[in-house]
This record gives sequence, structure tokens and C-alpha cells, in this order.
Amino acid sequence: MKRKGVFVLAKNRNRYYYYSYSYSKDYAPGDSQAQLKFQVSEAYKTIRTNLLFSILKSGCKRIVFSSASPGEGKSTVSVNTAISLAQANSRVLLIDCDLRRPTMHRFFNIPNTPGLTNVLGGLNTLGEAMLDTKYPNLKLLCSGLSVPNPSEMLASAQLRELIESLSESFDYIIFDTPPLGVVSDAIPLIKNSDGVVLVVREMVSTFTDLDKTIGNLQMVDAKILGLVYNGSGTSRANKGGYYHNRYSSYYYSKKD
Repeated sequence: MKRKGVFVLAKNRNRYYYYSYSYSKDYAPGDSQAQLKFQVSEAYKTIRTNLLFSILKSGCKRIVFSSASPGEGKSTVSVNTAISLAQANSRVLLIDCDLRRPTMHRFFNIPNTPGLTNVLGGLNTLGEAMLDTKYPNLKLLCSGLSVPNPSEMLASAQLRELIESLSESFDYIIFDTPPLGVVSDAIPLIKNSDGVVLVVREMVSTFTDLDKTIGNLQMVDAKILGLVYNGSGTSRANKGGYYHNRYSSYYYSKKD
């Protein structure tokens, strides 16, 4: 018998981070897909609830999702968390800020342009780039055209002004960002957000990488909202690229 863990948000206390599971049912190969989907759905509701109580403020909550290394499932988690928040009648905007290896357009099967870089570069208006999704209350802003200076673009005054303007129209803005252990692109966003959620994956994440990432975040006084533990019981992911499997795609799947 194996234990199938999915995603949960773990609160942080000073430097100590605790994993907790939304359920602990042992599963057998004969378990139905419907039952598994229900368990994953409940896990995302746990994330949603913990985010609600982790950010006690009025107005828009701006949350960054990242990881220490590639292949830990941060994009899948950010998409499904955004959908879960939207299903609770919150107005949600999901922004693909991984300008080096964007993935949001693949989840929703749409072109990557126009997107964020098009808006910042004055090539398209926000109205042209920001798209409705099939999920009520959820809008999407893809990354846009590939640019030679992704770090500078994410640290630009234009982006800060755009986020301030968008915050007036949404309850949550979710930022999907590159792995912090690979590039530092996400740091300016994190410093101007209400907190960061780190995604870790079984058989991929290492304590060394995670500890280094947490240390770097603490150096810039980032608010670490917690950890999402991803993929318990799944096979090892390929560290060369982002990993996505059927257990981590409850709301979004290839059939959608």
C-alpha cells in the first residue's frame, strides 16, 4: 500500500517549516479516479484556506509562487490555486512571470502572445493581452514575447505601476515565477508582494537547495507564507525541465 500525498500549505514559524497533509488515506491501485480527484480538490481547498488566513489585509492580495529548482511543479500548483480561489468567488488574475520558460499558455491551450512583455513594451494594450478563461472570475496574462532582459523587465517601474493598477480590479493576483535557485528574476516581485509560496516535490527537492532558497529570501525580508509539498508517491521527476503529471492536474488536464 502506498500513501498518496498531494498539496498542502505549511505555515512557517521563524526558521522552522512544517509539512502537513490534507488527508492520509492509504490508496490501492483500484481506487477510482473520482476519489483521487476529490482528494486533490480538498488539498487545494486547504491551500486556499491557509492563504486566506495568512494574509490579513483588505484589498488585493499579491502572491508569488516559486520553487528552489526546476521540476517541482510550481506552475501546476499556481494554476490550480488560482482556479480554486476563483471558485470561491474571488476575482483572480494569474500572471506568467517566467519570462524564460513560460508555461501558462500551454495549460490553457492559447498563444503566449500578446502578454506581459507586450504590454510593458507598449506593443499591446492590457485589454488586448489579458484574457478570460473558461473558469469564472479567473483572468490570465501570459508572459508575452521573449525578451533579452527578463530580470530587468520584472524589476522595472513600469511593472510596479501595472501591478498597482491591476490591484484595484482583483482580489488576488497570482504570479508564477522562475525557480529561485536558478535565477533571481522573482526577487523584485516577491519584495513587492504579500508573500511567497514555495513548492517542493518529493524526489526532486533537496534540503540543501531549499535551505539556500529560504536563506536568500530571508536576506531580502521576504514573507514566506509556507510550503506546498507536491507529488508524494510519484516517480522521480526529470530535473532538466518542469514536471507535470496527472495527479497534479485536478482542475486543468490535457482534455480541458
